[in-house]
Amino acid sequence: MRELWNSGIKCAKQWLTSTLVRQYTSNIGWMMLTRAAWILSAFTVGIYVARQLGPYNFGVLNYAIALAGIFSIIASMSVEEIVIRQLVRHPERRDRELGNFFMLRLLLFVVMATALGITLLFLHATAEIKWLCIIVACGYCGYVMQGSSLYFQSSVESKYFAIPQLFACLISSTIRAAAAYFSWPLAIFAMAEASIHLITFWGCLFLYWRRVSSPWIWNWDWREIWQLLKTALPLAICGVFSLVYARTDQLMVEYFLGPEAVGYYSLASRFTENWALCSYLLCLSFFPAVISAAQISHEAYHKQLHRLYFLVFWCMAAAAAITALLSHPVILLLFGRAYLPTVPVLHIFVWTLLGTALLNVFSQWAINEKRIAMIAWAFGSGAVINVLLNPLLIKVTGIKGAAWSTLVSMPLGLALTLFCTADGRRHLLLILRSILTLPSFKLNEHAS
Repeated sequence: MRELWNSGIKCAKQWLTSTLVRQYTSNIGWMMLTRAAWILSAFTVGIYVARQLGPYNFGVLNYAIALAGIFSIIASMSVEEIVIRQLVRHPERRDRELGNFFMLRLLLFVVMATALGITLLFLHATAEIKWLCIIVACGYCGYVMQGSSLYFQSSVESKYFAIPQLFACLISSTIRAAAAYFSWPLAIFAMAEASIHLITFWGCLFLYWRRVSSPWIWNWDWREIWQLLKTALPLAICGVFSLVYARTDQLMVEYFLGPEAVGYYSLASRFTENWALCSYLLCLSFFPAVISAAQISHEAYHKQLHRLYFLVFWCMAAAAAITALLSHPVILLLFGRAYLPTVPVLHIFVWTLLGTALLNVFSQWAINEKRIAMIAWAFGSGAVINVLLNPLLIKVTGIKGAAWSTLVSMPLGLALTLFCTADGRRHLLLILRSILTLPSFKLNEHAS
């Protein structure tokens, strides 16, 4: 016992005195701070705005945000992880990688704006909804300047990505609160929504310019841009499947049980989405260490993957347990007795965080291994399973059936995808070992 105790003390001292550990801890701390700020905004300003607007105006605003959000898949094309990987592996190509990313995003934003404009011309909707969509969509031009934030993430300096996000949260929340208090038109709320991406990414660009280099020296190559676009195509397909995940449940619930049930289900999913984003941020913050380990040795690479799977999975397990325990008093306090039917749904839906955690780490691994098609297969098979299970389970167990469907489909889609190849089966064993066994936390020059 004494040897075990001394070994634990020695390991703890290594972590506390390690420069790399302090760097990564600070990095994830800043990212969690921004998430906490958005959660606080959702539980204060978000609730106040919903009550002040009323169901109809709140629905109109969110319909416009959702419609513009669908087209944002075109603007993003999910190339962020690929660019981060390239920046970690080839820091000397920084200006070329960021230039390629900038030009690709500029072209994609033009395509998105064109597609949205054509859709709005033929859409049978009020003029107000169309204008709200246009205002919200303008915010996505901030995506064009996202490259600076990717640089800070690749260099484990997320502080300079977090600070603009905190400003964006403060300004957006202030505008929405004032608009709700003074009963300003919905266009102001749409402007507040659009300001989030603009402030975040243009703020990152300003900090990049001040601390790193001028963006005017970014350059690009059209062949490399085309190759980046082809590489990211499976990730874009994943974005479509993610949309299926997010929308199918609500559509099915509305069809079988009516709009009131959708309200309960949407509230449960909103609670879970905040934690799910925390899981994504954990992966994003720590994955540069995994990529660096892959360049050292196979053993160091697997050691870091073991740590990351263990960390993200069990952090989300703790978050799910806390949410399930506190769901009844929190919903009763914040939303009133009318929303108490959300509680049994949330008790099931919150455990989807475990599947989300595994999918997030798996996606980062697949990107690093250049097996992006596997991500599309994992999300696609999960989405198909979700679509098939939803009507069956909803008929049997009601609104909780939709939650059970999502809970089952995520890990099942991932497992089926990995089981189809030899490398996938080996990685599936790594996942199981990672979440069921405590990883080594000893630091050394190769794996720290």
